[in-house]
Amino acid sequence: MLLVLKLLLVPSLVGAVTLAARRWGPRIGGWLTAMPIVTGPILCFLAYDQGDVFGGRAAQATLAGVTGLGAFCVAYAYACRRLAWPLSLLVAWTAFGVVTAVLYIAQPTLIAGLVLALFASIVGERVIPRPTGVPATSSRPSHDLLIRMLATGTLVVVVTAVAAWLGPNLSGLLTAFPTAIAIIAAFSHAQGGPNAVQPMARSFMRGLKSFALFCFVFAWAIVPLGLGWTVVIAATAQMVVHGLTLWAMTTGKS
Repeated sequence: MLLVLKLLLVPSLVGAVTLAARRWGPRIGGWLTAMPIVTGPILCFLAYDQGDVFGGRAAQATLAGVTGLGAFCVAYAYACRRLAWPLSLLVAWTAFGVVTAVLYIAQPTLIAGLVLALFASIVGERVIPRPTGVPATSSRPSHDLLIRMLATGTLVVVVTAVAAWLGPNLSGLLTAFPTAIAIIAAFSHAQGGPNAVQPMARSFMRGLKSFALFCFVFAWAIVPLGLGWTVVIAATAQMVVHGLTLWAMTTGKS
């Protein structure tokens, strides 16, 4: 049953984000992708499989890993201006890997992880280049959405299987692995060019604040409150902040 959830839940969420991005554009797509649609379920799977203490430590490491996620996004936004999507992914994944390796060695505290994540979100949004034109238009293959969902499901199963074997600290850092954003960025790049990636990336960086808050609350609450209440509280806090981010985006205040 758990495997079925891994194969169906997260890919379905990525599919929904993809359709929303097509309907409302790359800025909303980036904002939606910054929701913990991959990380949240993976942390729940880890806590359910390995226990609340493991889940809390993994969430703390994931919070630190948000900085690596920001590095991925910034690196891709710059690389895509000169490189095709496969090389852009390679550059961005390398940036994520380097930052994640440093964080694994440093193992920041819960508060330090939150500070780093917020710093990455704020600075990342500011340094990502603005688009120089409108996204290119290209026809989407009929199997486009299915490929995105299959790729997401494969990555989730692989990450959760390897993460449980590696322990909570490295598990949490790998939970921050840029799964949804990598898939959506690559497809956006291939179909719309750099001008489709950059507004999505800027919105994604804005949304990382609420993503970080979800991880922080999850790590703080799971041992005293258990998985059920933790998910409710963390998701509520995340949605409030994420909603405020959308309000700021749509009213021109951010």
